[in-house]
Amino acid sequence: MQLDASLLVPTLRRTWEMTVVMPGTVLVASLLMMAIGILSDVGVERSGGTGSGVLILYGVAITFVQVWLTREALEREGVEPAVPISNSLTVYLQGILVGLGILAGLLLFILPGLYLFARWYVANVILIRDGGGRRAAMRRSWDMLETRWPAALGVGLILFMISAGPLALDLYRPAFTKEYEFAWLVMTNLFSGAGQVGGYLAAVALLLNIEQPASTLQEVFG
Repeated sequence: MQLDASLLVPTLRRTWEMTVVMPGTVLVASLLMMAIGILSDVGVERSGGTGSGVLILYGVAITFVQVWLTREALEREGVEPAVPISNSLTVYLQGILVGLGILAGLLLFILPGLYLFARWYVANVILIRDGGGRRAAMRRSWDMLETRWPAALGVGLILFMISAGPLALDLYRPAFTKEYEFAWLVMTNLFSGAGQVGGYLAAVALLLNIEQPASTLQEVFG
């Protein structure tokens, strides 16, 4: 079986094209993700560091943003999504299944988790676009990325590093920023939210790149 990473750069390019085409939508989504992140951080801190309920609410909230943004991106491509925003909970539940699988893989020497992450990278987009159930979406993503998972892994890791970068910054933040705690919180959550929004768009871009003929891609990118 020959692995194929050729869609990595076209997917990043198409993600950027989507951002340029709908800047207002991407900006609103990023600000919503920032606000949800801030509320989550404050909630966890006030709960004494446990905050499992806060994290559940955080997951549900960002899933609503994901479904809304994914629907917007698909509709701009002429695709009518099957899952409405009001049914975002089914996407959240699928995210839990995918996340548990990835977590189990990460505990098994990391590499299996990265592999599962890549094979299920477009599962949420498939579910939002086609409906048909969570297992069917996960199975189709698994089959679709059988040879193309290196491209999904590359795209996913690049955007994950952008969204997780603020966490690294927080470990080495300058002392003077302690005086500007809220500003620091806003900045880190804005960068993290933008990375997550990019990840949602990249999943749409990768799915469309896989399904579109090469000739069509050439027309899109010139």
